[in-house]
Amino acid sequence: MKLLAVAGDIDSLIAGIRLVTPLKVLAAEPGWSLVLRSFHDCRRADLLAADVLIVQRADTRRVWRLERSMQRRGGAVVYEIDDLLTDVPPHISNHAASRARVRWLQRCLTAADVVTVSTGRLASELGATDAVVVPNCALPLGDEPLPAADAALPVTLLLASMERLATAFIYPALKALEGPGVQVVVVGPAGAGFAAAGVAVQQVPLMPRAQFVRYARALPNPLAVIPLENSRFAACKSAIKWFEYAEAGVPVVCSNVSPYCEVVEDGVSGRLVPNDAAAWQAALRGAVEDSAWRQRVASRARATVRAHHTLGHSVAAWRWALAEALQRRAAAGRLRLSWAARLGDVLADAFDGLLIGLRRLNRRRLTRRHLKRR
Repeated sequence: MKLLAVAGDIDSLIAGIRLVTPLKVLAAEPGWSLVLRSFHDCRRADLLAADVLIVQRADTRRVWRLERSMQRRGGAVVYEIDDLLTDVPPHISNHAASRARVRWLQRCLTAADVVTVSTGRLASELGATDAVVVPNCALPLGDEPLPAADAALPVTLLLASMERLATAFIYPALKALEGPGVQVVVVGPAGAGFAAAGVAVQQVPLMPRAQFVRYARALPNPLAVIPLENSRFAACKSAIKWFEYAEAGVPVVCSNVSPYCEVVEDGVSGRLVPNDAAAWQAALRGAVEDSAWRQRVASRARATVRAHHTLGHSVAAWRWALAEALQRRAAAGRLRLSWAARLGDVLADAFDGLLIGLRRLNRRRLTRRHLKRR
């Protein structure tokens, strides 16, 4: 099966998690191939060479046309989405852009032969009743041992987020724990909010997935902290942070809301905490002071993830989704368009090809200029 997977930025973290990592496993098998493109680099020639087009979070007229072009020649289309992008809350950085493009997101989603989602709840909220759930998974670490506990070093409370947090209840809880036995590290743009609230934190920039896992494991006595608001948007997320930390051997204290309350066994594979400052302070203090509990929870969480949330589970779900997409497209037949619509698509393809060429020339020019300055 020849796969063409496209995303806004194919090198982004979310494209790596949802598309690149699992699809590369399939592409390594006999009879499979994979081409990866960012939206702005995808050409008509790429469509002609593929059996299935996979588009991630598509929300533009151009990608909708790519979907139509694929189906017009008999190829199948999969629309991949992992967040409730039809209802993005104000604290998320792409809130305004998502609202402006939601019409095209819905058209791209509706046009696909199969929609893949990270959770069943997300499928329900999107109204995609026949969507295929492709679960997220942890990055496999093999035989790496659990991070060692060292009573001579402080406990590191680790928070990581690609967005600002809507969980102010966590600030007073962390401030109450300040002292020589605890340090707080925040990875990503959320760190600015902690500093503004007067929490003593080490702010660390975002980093690639594998690098972050190594960084988390290397921290002294790491304890992951996952505060999450109780909202429709947040509830549609997957528990991928817990998957990653569990595989890495880092114990977790997290909000007692979806999706974490569906996968974490309170006190056994993590700690579930009500979204209340006093409750968070008590839960964190208890976890900080009990190293044996942290080690026990980390071991149980890793065993759970390795049994139920592996890359193998994601790959198997992708295999099913792709086969389903081909079957549905075969049953529907080639997409038939009016001559006017087809002519419009051809002209748009030609214009896109010109733009792609100009963008590539500009990128090469900027690269040469950058090298000369060095």
